Amino acid sequence: MARAKGPRRPAWESLGPELPSPQEARDAEDLLWREFCARFRWYESAATRARRAHQGLRILTLGCAAAVTALAALAAPAPLTAGLGALIVLVEGLAQIGQVHAKWLNYRGTNERMRHEGFFYAAGAGGYADPGKRRARLARFIDEVLGAEHTAWAQSTARTAENGQR
Repeated sequence: MARAKGPRRPAWESLGPELPSPQEARDAEDLLWREFCARFRWYESAATRARRAHQGLRILTLGCAAAVTALAALAAPAPLTAGLGALIVLVEGLAQIGQVHAKWLNYRGTNERMRHEGFFYAAGAGGYADPGKRRARLARFIDEVLGAEHTAWAQSTARTAENGQR
């Protein structure tokens, strides 16, 4: 007897890190679209790197904290326990300085916004339905994303400088 299959998953649930190609060949070869795709891939990669860094640092911190507790219960040599405690402080400091969690969320959010916009462009839907205006709209979107990134970077840098002066 054949086993019943579960409900079919929508195609968007299995999206990979690539965007679909626009319907028109000239749109797919357009310099602006290629720039959009390159930035999309960069944000995809940056988000993945930041996620791995964040999770790796968290796992290292948790492992060291668990080891400190176990070593203290076993009356291990004080330098060993203190060394692991110092490693926890170092890892937490690196996580804060590198802002890997904030970067992960920011890059992933930007990547998903770009994915959404890229699908509309490729399908010629929504604000991209008018062939005469679609290129200008994509250019505005790219400019908006870059502007938002620059503003976020400037604010982060200013906060870091303020915190360092206190």
